[in-house]
Amino acid sequence: MKQQTGKVALLLTFMLSLLLLLPTSVSANYRWGSTGNAVYNLQTNLYGLGYGCTPDGIFGQKTHSAVIWYQSNNGLSVDGIAGQKTLAKIKEDVTDVQQKLNDLGYNAGKADGIFGPTTRAAVKSFQSDYNLTADGIAGSKTRAALATASVKDEDNETSPDTGTTDDLAQLRQYIKNNWISPIRASYLPITGGRAFGYTRSDGRQHAGIDFYVENGAGTPVYAMTDGTVTATSTTFYAGTGAVTVKNADGTVLRYGEITPAVKYGATVKKGQVIGYLAKNNNDGGTMLHLELYRGDAEGVLTRVNTEYWYVKGNYNRRSDLLNPTEMGIK
Repeated sequence: MKQQTGKVALLLTFMLSLLLLLPTSVSANYRWGSTGNAVYNLQTNLYGLGYGCTPDGIFGQKTHSAVIWYQSNNGLSVDGIAGQKTLAKIKEDVTDVQQKLNDLGYNAGKADGIFGPTTRAAVKSFQSDYNLTADGIAGSKTRAALATASVKDEDNETSPDTGTTDDLAQLRQYIKNNWISPIRASYLPITGGRAFGYTRSDGRQHAGIDFYVENGAGTPVYAMTDGTVTATSTTFYAGTGAVTVKNADGTVLRYGEITPAVKYGATVKKGQVIGYLAKNNNDGGTMLHLELYRGDAEGVLTRVNTEYWYVKGNYNRRSDLLNPTEMGIK
Protein backbone atom coordinates (compact mmCIF):
# COMPACT_ATOMS: atom_id res chain seq x y z
CA MET A 1 0.00 0.00 0.00
CA LYS A 2 2.78 2.39 0.89
CA GLN A 3 4.57 1.48 -2.34
CA GLN A 4 1.41 2.26 -4.38
CA THR A 5 0.93 5.59 -2.57
CA GLY A 6 4.50 6.49 -3.36
CA LYS A 7 3.98 5.78 -7.05
CA VAL A 8 0.89 7.97 -7.15
CA ALA A 9 2.77 10.80 -5.43
CA LEU A 10 5.64 10.42 -7.89
CA LEU A 11 3.23 10.52 -10.83
CA LEU A 12 1.53 13.65 -9.51
CA THR A 13 4.90 15.32 -9.03
CA PHE A 14 5.87 14.47 -12.61
CA MET A 15 2.60 15.83 -14.01
CA LEU A 16 2.99 19.03 -11.98
CA SER A 17 6.51 19.52 -13.33
CA LEU A 18 5.19 19.19 -16.88
CA LEU A 19 2.58 21.86 -16.22
CA LEU A 20 5.22 24.19 -14.89
CA LEU A 21 7.26 23.72 -18.06
CA LEU A 22 4.35 24.76 -20.33
CA PRO A 23 4.52 28.33 -21.74
CA THR A 24 2.49 30.70 -19.62
CA SER A 25 0.71 31.99 -22.75
CA VAL A 26 -1.07 28.62 -23.10
CA SER A 27 -3.01 28.88 -19.87
CA ALA A 28 -2.39 32.44 -18.67
CA ASN A 29 -5.39 34.20 -17.20
CA TYR A 30 -5.62 36.82 -14.51
CA ARG A 31 -8.27 37.15 -11.87
CA TRP A 32 -8.91 38.60 -8.45
CA GLY A 33 -5.74 38.13 -6.41
CA SER A 34 -3.30 37.90 -9.36
CA THR A 35 -0.25 40.13 -9.14
CA GLY A 36 2.82 41.04 -11.17
CA ASN A 37 3.96 42.81 -14.35
CA ALA A 38 1.38 41.09 -16.53
CA VAL A 39 -1.40 42.44 -14.32
CA TYR A 40 0.19 45.89 -14.41
CA ASN A 41 0.25 45.78 -18.24
CA LEU A 42 -3.38 44.66 -18.29
CA GLN A 43 -4.34 47.57 -16.03
CA THR A 44 -2.32 50.02 -18.14
CA ASN A 45 -4.15 48.94 -21.29
CA LEU A 46 -7.56 49.08 -19.66
CA TYR A 47 -6.82 52.55 -18.29
CA GLY A 48 -5.54 53.71 -21.69
CA LEU A 49 -8.74 52.50 -23.37
CA GLY A 50 -10.89 54.42 -20.92
CA TYR A 51 -11.90 51.73 -18.45
CA GLY A 52 -10.74 53.57 -15.32
CA CYS A 53 -8.28 51.05 -13.97
CA THR A 54 -5.31 52.51 -12.06
CA PRO A 55 -2.17 50.41 -12.71
CA ASP A 56 -0.64 48.99 -9.52
CA GLY A 57 0.06 45.35 -10.42
CA ILE A 58 -2.62 44.01 -8.05
CA PHE A 59 -5.84 42.48 -9.46
CA GLY A 60 -8.41 43.82 -7.02
CA GLN A 61 -11.98 45.13 -7.07
CA LYS A 62 -11.36 48.00 -9.53
CA THR A 63 -9.53 45.76 -11.99
CA HIS A 64 -12.24 43.11 -11.70
CA SER A 65 -14.91 45.75 -12.43
CA ALA A 66 -12.88 47.16 -15.35
CA VAL A 67 -12.53 43.71 -16.93
CA ILE A 68 -16.28 43.09 -16.57
CA TRP A 69 -16.99 46.51 -18.11
CA TYR A 70 -14.65 45.79 -21.02
CA GLN A 71 -16.05 42.30 -21.60
CA SER A 72 -19.65 43.53 -21.62
CA ASN A 73 -18.78 46.24 -24.17
CA ASN A 74 -16.99 43.87 -26.52
CA GLY A 75 -19.24 40.81 -26.73
CA LEU A 76 -17.04 38.65 -24.54
CA SER A 77 -18.02 36.20 -21.83
CA VAL A 78 -18.56 38.38 -18.74
CA ASP A 79 -16.76 36.65 -15.90
CA GLY A 80 -14.28 39.27 -14.64
CA ILE A 81 -11.36 37.00 -15.58
CA ALA A 82 -8.78 38.27 -18.08
CA GLY A 83 -8.38 35.07 -20.06
CA GLN A 84 -6.93 34.56 -23.52
CA LYS A 85 -9.90 35.96 -25.50
CA THR A 86 -10.15 39.03 -23.30
CA LEU A 87 -6.39 39.67 -23.35
CA ALA A 88 -6.26 39.20 -27.13
CA LYS A 89 -9.13 41.64 -27.70
CA ILE A 90 -7.58 44.27 -25.43
CA LYS A 91 -4.25 43.95 -27.24
CA GLU A 92 -6.03 44.21 -30.60
CA ASP A 93 -7.79 47.44 -29.54
CA VAL A 94 -4.58 49.05 -28.26
CA THR A 95 -2.68 48.02 -31.40
CA ASP A 96 -5.45 49.51 -33.55
CA VAL A 97 -5.20 52.83 -31.70
CA GLN A 98 -1.42 52.87 -32.12
CA GLN A 99 -1.58 52.01 -35.81
CA LYS A 100 -4.18 54.68 -36.57
CA LEU A 101 -2.15 57.30 -34.69
CA ASN A 102 1.02 56.37 -36.57
CA ASP A 103 -0.81 56.43 -39.92
CA LEU A 104 -2.08 59.94 -39.16
CA GLY A 105 1.42 61.19 -38.31
CA TYR A 106 1.28 60.97 -34.51
CA ASN A 107 4.20 59.01 -33.12
CA ALA A 108 2.67 56.29 -30.95
CA GLY A 109 5.78 54.15 -31.10
CA LYS A 110 5.74 50.51 -32.13
CA ALA A 111 2.21 49.14 -32.56
CA ASP A 112 2.82 46.43 -29.97
CA GLY A 113 -0.47 46.44 -28.05
CA ILE A 114 1.02 48.05 -24.94
CA PHE A 115 -0.44 51.44 -24.00
CA GLY A 116 2.80 53.05 -22.81
CA PRO A 117 3.91 56.70 -22.35
CA THR A 118 4.67 57.24 -26.06
CA THR A 119 1.20 56.09 -27.04
CA ARG A 120 -0.36 58.27 -24.36
CA ALA A 121 1.55 61.33 -25.59
CA ALA A 122 0.42 60.63 -29.17
CA VAL A 123 -3.19 60.34 -28.02
CA LYS A 124 -2.90 63.70 -26.25
CA SER A 125 -1.54 65.35 -29.39
CA PHE A 126 -4.35 63.90 -31.49
CA GLN A 127 -6.95 65.00 -28.96
CA SER A 128 -5.55 68.54 -28.91
CA ASP A 129 -5.68 68.76 -32.71
CA TYR A 130 -9.25 67.44 -32.85
CA ASN A 131 -10.71 69.55 -30.01
CA LEU A 132 -11.09 66.61 -27.62
CA THR A 133 -10.24 66.53 -23.93
CA ALA A 134 -6.46 66.04 -24.00
CA ASP A 135 -6.17 63.46 -21.23
CA GLY A 136 -4.20 60.82 -23.15
CA ILE A 137 -6.99 58.25 -22.71
CA ALA A 138 -8.32 56.61 -25.88
CA GLY A 139 -11.91 56.36 -24.74
CA SER A 140 -14.91 55.80 -27.00
CA LYS A 141 -15.04 59.40 -28.29
CA THR A 142 -11.34 59.49 -29.08
CA ARG A 143 -11.43 56.10 -30.82
CA ALA A 144 -14.44 57.22 -32.86
CA ALA A 145 -12.58 60.39 -33.88
CA LEU A 146 -9.54 58.30 -34.79
CA ALA A 147 -11.66 56.06 -36.98
CA THR A 148 -13.25 59.04 -38.74
CA ALA A 149 -9.89 60.75 -39.26
CA SER A 150 -8.40 57.54 -40.65
CA VAL A 151 -11.25 57.13 -43.15
CA LYS A 152 -10.84 60.74 -44.31
CA ASP A 153 -7.11 60.22 -44.65
CA GLU A 154 -7.69 57.16 -46.85
CA ASP A 155 -10.34 58.95 -48.93
CA ASN A 156 -8.04 61.89 -49.61
CA GLU A 157 -4.73 60.19 -50.34
CA THR A 158 -4.66 61.44 -53.93
CA SER A 159 -3.26 64.93 -54.35
CA PRO A 160 -5.63 67.72 -55.40
CA ASP A 161 -5.42 69.58 -58.69
CA THR A 162 -3.95 72.94 -57.70
CA GLY A 163 -3.62 74.29 -61.24
CA THR A 164 -6.28 77.03 -61.31
CA THR A 165 -7.96 79.52 -58.99
CA ASP A 166 -11.18 77.50 -59.18
CA ASP A 167 -9.43 74.70 -57.31
CA LEU A 168 -8.65 76.73 -54.19
CA ALA A 169 -11.76 75.45 -52.42
CA GLN A 170 -10.68 71.89 -53.18
CA LEU A 171 -7.16 72.63 -51.92
CA ARG A 172 -8.57 74.13 -48.74
CA GLN A 173 -10.66 71.02 -48.08
CA TYR A 174 -7.69 68.79 -48.82
CA ILE A 175 -5.50 70.69 -46.35
CA LYS A 176 -8.23 70.58 -43.71
CA ASN A 177 -8.64 66.81 -44.11
CA ASN A 178 -5.00 65.80 -44.42
CA TRP A 179 -2.62 68.26 -42.76
CA ILE A 180 -1.89 68.63 -39.06
CA SER A 181 -0.99 71.68 -36.98
CA PRO A 182 2.73 72.53 -36.92
CA ILE A 183 2.53 73.56 -33.25
CA ARG A 184 1.09 71.48 -30.42
CA ALA A 185 1.93 73.94 -27.66
CA SER A 186 -0.42 76.72 -26.60
CA TYR A 187 -0.03 79.77 -28.84
CA LEU A 188 -1.63 83.20 -28.95
CA PRO A 189 -4.45 83.85 -31.43
CA ILE A 190 -3.25 84.71 -34.94
CA THR A 191 -4.50 88.30 -35.01
CA GLY A 192 -3.05 91.78 -35.54
CA GLY A 193 0.62 91.75 -36.49
CA ARG A 194 0.63 87.94 -36.51
CA ALA A 195 -2.03 87.75 -39.23
CA PHE A 196 -1.49 87.47 -42.98
CA GLY A 197 -1.42 90.82 -44.82
CA TYR A 198 -0.80 93.02 -41.79
CA THR A 199 0.91 96.23 -42.95
CA ARG A 200 4.16 97.04 -41.15
CA SER A 201 5.32 100.55 -40.33
CA ASP A 202 7.56 100.58 -43.41
CA GLY A 203 4.70 99.58 -45.71
CA ARG A 204 5.59 95.88 -45.96
CA GLN A 205 2.76 93.41 -45.65
CA HIS A 206 3.08 90.30 -43.52
CA ALA A 207 3.50 87.37 -45.93
CA GLY A 208 2.59 84.57 -43.52
CA ILE A 209 0.99 83.83 -40.15
CA ASP A 210 2.74 83.63 -36.77
CA PHE A 211 2.12 80.98 -34.12
CA TYR A 212 3.40 82.94 -31.10
CA VAL A 213 4.38 80.81 -28.10
CA GLU A 214 5.32 82.82 -25.03
CA ASN A 215 8.78 81.85 -23.74
CA GLY A 216 8.64 79.00 -26.21
CA ALA A 217 12.29 78.57 -27.22
CA GLY A 218 12.85 74.89 -27.98
CA THR A 219 9.19 74.11 -28.73
CA PRO A 220 9.05 71.41 -31.44
CA VAL A 221 7.74 72.29 -34.90
CA TYR A 222 6.12 69.44 -36.82
CA ALA A 223 5.85 68.79 -40.56
CA MET A 224 2.22 69.46 -41.49
CA THR A 225 2.31 66.87 -44.27
CA ASP A 226 4.76 64.65 -46.16
CA GLY A 227 7.39 66.28 -48.35
CA THR A 228 11.02 66.93 -49.21
CA VAL A 229 13.26 69.62 -47.72
CA THR A 230 14.25 71.99 -50.54
CA ALA A 231 16.04 74.63 -48.45
CA THR A 232 17.29 75.33 -44.93
CA SER A 233 18.62 78.56 -43.53
CA THR A 234 20.15 79.85 -40.32
CA THR A 235 19.75 83.52 -41.31
CA PHE A 236 16.01 83.84 -41.86
CA TYR A 237 15.22 86.60 -39.37
CA ALA A 238 17.08 88.13 -36.41
CA GLY A 239 19.27 85.13 -35.68
CA THR A 240 16.65 82.48 -36.46
CA GLY A 241 16.51 79.94 -39.27
CA ALA A 242 13.96 78.38 -41.62
CA VAL A 243 13.07 75.14 -43.38
CA THR A 244 11.35 75.03 -46.77
CA VAL A 245 9.47 71.86 -47.73
CA LYS A 246 8.08 70.93 -51.13
CA ASN A 247 5.07 68.87 -50.12
CA ALA A 248 4.02 65.63 -51.77
CA ASP A 249 0.75 67.31 -52.82
CA GLY A 250 2.65 70.00 -54.75
CA THR A 251 2.34 72.87 -52.29
CA VAL A 252 5.28 74.53 -50.53
CA LEU A 253 5.61 75.46 -46.86
CA ARG A 254 8.28 77.65 -45.30
CA TYR A 255 8.66 77.20 -41.55
CA GLY A 256 10.50 80.31 -40.29
CA GLU A 257 12.01 81.64 -37.05
CA ILE A 258 13.15 78.18 -36.00
CA THR A 259 16.32 76.17 -35.50
CA PRO A 260 16.25 73.54 -38.29
CA ALA A 261 16.35 69.87 -37.26
CA VAL A 262 16.45 68.49 -40.82
CA LYS A 263 18.87 68.85 -43.72
CA TYR A 264 18.51 69.81 -47.36
CA GLY A 265 17.18 66.92 -49.43
CA ALA A 266 15.70 65.04 -46.48
CA THR A 267 12.35 63.31 -46.84
CA VAL A 268 9.98 64.28 -44.04
CA LYS A 269 6.82 62.59 -42.87
CA LYS A 270 3.71 64.24 -41.46
CA GLY A 271 4.17 64.74 -37.74
CA GLN A 272 7.98 64.59 -37.86
CA VAL A 273 9.89 67.23 -35.89
CA ILE A 274 11.60 69.48 -38.42
CA GLY A 275 12.82 72.21 -36.09
CA TYR A 276 12.45 74.07 -32.80
CA LEU A 277 11.27 77.58 -32.06
CA ALA A 278 14.21 79.97 -31.71
CA LYS A 279 14.34 83.24 -29.77
CA ASN A 280 14.86 86.11 -32.19
CA ASN A 281 17.51 88.75 -31.49
CA ASN A 282 15.11 91.63 -32.07
CA ASP A 283 12.61 91.43 -29.21
CA GLY A 284 13.31 87.95 -27.85
CA GLY A 285 10.02 86.61 -29.20
CA THR A 286 9.46 82.94 -30.04
CA MET A 287 7.09 82.11 -32.86
CA LEU A 288 6.68 79.98 -35.94
CA HIS A 289 6.39 82.18 -39.02
CA LEU A 290 4.55 80.03 -41.57
CA GLU A 291 4.32 80.79 -45.29
CA LEU A 292 2.25 78.78 -47.77
CA TYR A 293 2.77 78.62 -51.54
CA ARG A 294 0.57 76.93 -54.07
CA GLY A 295 3.55 75.39 -55.83
CA ASP A 296 2.75 76.39 -59.41
CA ALA A 297 5.33 79.20 -59.81
CA GLU A 298 9.06 79.08 -60.45
CA GLY A 299 12.05 80.54 -58.60
CA VAL A 300 13.01 81.18 -55.01
CA LEU A 301 10.32 82.25 -52.56
CA THR A 302 11.79 85.64 -51.63
CA ARG A 303 13.77 88.16 -53.66
CA VAL A 304 15.05 91.58 -52.68
CA ASN A 305 14.20 94.65 -54.81
CA THR A 306 12.39 92.74 -57.55
CA GLU A 307 8.95 92.80 -59.09
CA TYR A 308 7.85 89.79 -57.09
CA TRP A 309 4.23 89.95 -56.03
CA TYR A 310 2.50 90.91 -52.79
CA VAL A 311 5.07 92.58 -50.54
CA LYS A 312 6.04 96.08 -51.58
CA GLY A 313 9.71 97.07 -51.58
CA ASN A 314 12.25 94.61 -50.18
CA TYR A 315 11.54 90.95 -49.54
CA ASN A 316 8.83 90.44 -52.15
CA ARG A 317 7.25 86.99 -52.28
CA ARG A 318 6.69 84.58 -55.14
CA SER A 319 3.43 84.97 -57.05
CA ASP A 320 1.89 81.71 -55.83
CA LEU A 321 1.84 82.89 -52.20
CA LEU A 322 -1.38 81.95 -50.40
CA ASN A 323 -3.05 83.16 -47.23
CA PRO A 324 -2.72 80.20 -44.83
CA THR A 325 -5.76 81.36 -42.86
CA GLU A 326 -7.94 81.26 -45.97
CA MET A 327 -6.74 77.70 -46.48
CA GLY A 328 -8.04 76.75 -43.04
CA ILE A 329 -4.70 76.99 -41.18
CA LYS A 330 -5.02 78.94 -37.95
